[in-house]
Amino acid sequence: MPLRRFLSQIALAALLASGTARAADGDLEIALQAFDAGNYAKAAPLLRSLAEAGNSAAQHRLSVLYFYGKGVPENERTAMDLAKQSAARGNTDAMYFLGTMFVFGDDAPKLVDDPDREAAKWYFEAARKGHADAEYGLGLMFLAGKGVVQDQAEALKWIRKAAEHGHPGARSFVASHSEAAK
Repeated sequence: MPLRRFLSQIALAALLASGTARAADGDLEIALQAFDAGNYAKAAPLLRSLAEAGNSAAQHRLSVLYFYGKGVPENERTAMDLAKQSAARGNTDAMYFLGTMFVFGDDAPKLVDDPDREAAKWYFEAARKGHADAEYGLGLMFLAGKGVVQDQAEALKWIRKAAEHGHPGARSFVASHSEAAK
């Protein structure tokens, strides 16, 4: 590791350890901008420092990087651990992402007896707090009877909530369902 990079990481760690909230907020902003721009190599070390300091947004975004192997080695277990830490702090995006890992992951579904049920549990946790993607995902699970008892009324309840929160797929579903009912 080049000396300059090493020293900047030490300086960042010292700054975070000093408890300077403004600096941490600035580092998070820089990390999120890098993440959103697809500069994962820049985002990962910043997110890692913030995640280790307990920042739930950083924990969530770093979990995404580990899940997809962007800027860090792909590792679903690390992704899950980070997402669970973030979810424990109330981050609904992390709750939703945990559900998604159980639906679409390679390793995550092997860690539990019923991955669909585990996904539904996490989708519900985020959905009950108004997370539109989780509401829609939970609605689809009720529609298909995956991880939950198949229940069209419950499915429509969650999909309608997602539509009310602006979810495009849910809006389309509700519109087509309304047309079919006419």
